[in-house]
Amino acid sequence: MKNSVNLRELGDYPAADGKVIASHKLLRSGSLSELTPEDAVWLRKYGLNVVVDLRSDSEVAMSPDVLAPGVTYKHLSVYPLDNNGLVQKIGRHLRAHFDHRMDPMAEVYLKMLTDPHANNVYRELFSLLLGNPEPGRSVLFHCAAGKDRTGIGAMMIEGALGVPEATIREDYLLTNAVFFAPTEEVQAALKTGASELVDRMNKNAAEASCYVAVKDLIDSDFGDWPHYVMQQLGFSATDLRDLRQLYLTDPHQ
Repeated sequence: MKNSVNLRELGDYPAADGKVIASHKLLRSGSLSELTPEDAVWLRKYGLNVVVDLRSDSEVAMSPDVLAPGVTYKHLSVYPLDNNGLVQKIGRHLRAHFDHRMDPMAEVYLKMLTDPHANNVYRELFSLLLGNPEPGRSVLFHCAAGKDRTGIGAMMIEGALGVPEATIREDYLLTNAVFFAPTEEVQAALKTGASELVDRMNKNAAEASCYVAVKDLIDSDFGDWPHYVMQQLGFSATDLRDLRQLYLTDPHQ
């Protein structure tokens, strides 16, 4: 969509038990403030049901989303983070895997995964997902660029749905290609498979180290994303089964 920022559908990503994410159910993006009213109506017709805005109060005030009537809007600011008691734990992970040249954003990513305030925000995002049972109705979650706060949310959701690690990584790193590759190249990658383009765009990118830091924390402290969602966000195994039932579909049916 011409006036959108990093807007993409997560439908058809491979997931648990040979299923895929259902189309018209999960969207991620950057700010929706540049949409025209016609764009907003198109998204509503596409199935947009709920928008979860992860930006700060000041970002929302400066650039409010443009939404069509009937779309439910939820403002859940990830920032500011409440970092008390987290610095030492996060520091151990960073020192174990990265030298002094590491992207400082990696620390922010780990804080978003462990910070009590951020955990409450992502917990509410999952609750909204569980409250969206109708087929063909989309939940769209976004921040400003659709990269950091949205990227963490996408990793959590995709991980909970059993999306393979390689696909989670590719979806996260695809943002670099969206912003820095020519538009025609991005569109071709989205149609034919983004792996080659993503790898080329991110071979030496700082953002790759953020992903590695996140994966290390999840693997070492929780084992995998489903256990993270249960232990850190407080959802049950039944909740995860319900989430998969709502958002996954058999590609052969």
